[in-house]
Amino acid sequence: MDCKELSEKIREFVQMEKEPVAIKIYDNEEDAKEELSKYDGQAKHCQLVSDASTKKESYYATVNEINCPNGQLALGLTEKTVDALPQIPPVKAAVGYAPLCDAEFTPDVIIIYAMPSQAFKVAQLFKTKLKTRFEANFNGTASLCADAVSYPFISGKSNMTLGCMGSRKFSDIKDEEMVIGLTLSDAECIFQ
Repeated sequence: MDCKELSEKIREFVQMEKEPVAIKIYDNEEDAKEELSKYDGQAKHCQLVSDASTKKESYYATVNEINCPNGQLALGLTEKTVDALPQIPPVKAAVGYAPLCDAEFTPDVIIIYAMPSQAFKVAQLFKTKLKTRFEANFNGTASLCADAVSYPFISGKSNMTLGCMGSRKFSDIKDEEMVIGLTLSDAECIFQ
């Protein structure tokens, strides 16, 4: 299933206002350059995800553009490792962001902003299509980077989070919204 079709199916089923966001982790910047333009400026990972969703912007960012230490750590953009949050093994070169409907790359993770009633529908799909429970693993720190991207990337399991102080301050997560990070394989299976 291509990204545009998958986006349409997710939006139709979940009835979401915001566009799902495709995220790709790049081992080298040259691969990112072939698919996306570089983000011009500095921002937090949660801001870049939000802009991809609401402003339909596509780009990639390196450690130089992502100005959040937790985001840099969680996404594997720095050599330092910590035990306090899920962290992609370092060192990665870049992170790609695009509205799922426009993504020209194969996403590693798909981020969905959802109200609890919409997240409930996604959890039900796990039960009916995957015959498993949706298990959320989060602690309220580094949510859009560690919980919604890094955890699914390293574990191969989709995840749900309530957001964190930073992501709620620096992006447009509404008070009543949750964030879901779906692996591509889960998304393709449950929204087929």
